[in-house]
Amino acid sequence: MPGKPNEGAPVYTSVTDPLKNGANAKQVPHDWTIHRPAPEAKTTPPAKSVSQVLMEQIKTIWTASANAVQLHQVKNQLTPPTPPSVNKPNGDVAKQALIYQPSKIKGPGAL
Repeated sequence: MPGKPNEGAPVYTSVTDPLKNGANAKQVPHDWTIHRPAPEAKTTPPAKSVSQVLMEQIKTIWTASANAVQLHQVKNQLTPPTPPSVNKPNGDVAKQALIYQPSKIKGPGAL
C-alpha cells in the first residue's frame, strides 16, 4: 500500500483538480452579475425571389434580341440586298412543272 495518495491507484473525486489542468482548464464564469454581450448571430441575406430571377432572365433575352436586330440593321445598311431579277425564277420550286401525275395502283393479286 503506497504512502501517498498520488502514487499507485488514482484517487477518484467528483470535482476536477484545477492545479492539475493548469492552463488547459476551462474557465467557467462564476460571476453572474457581470453582463457579457451575447455573440452576434450572422444573418444571411434572403435568397432572390423567383419573380426577380425570371425578370432578370427576360431582361437578358430582351437585350440580346435587341442587339441581334441592331446588328442585322447595320449589316443591311452596309451591304444592301440585291433585288431579285424579274426574268430569273426564284429557287428550285419555280423551275419545276406543277402538273400532277398519279402513280399506278397495283391490284390485290400482285405482292
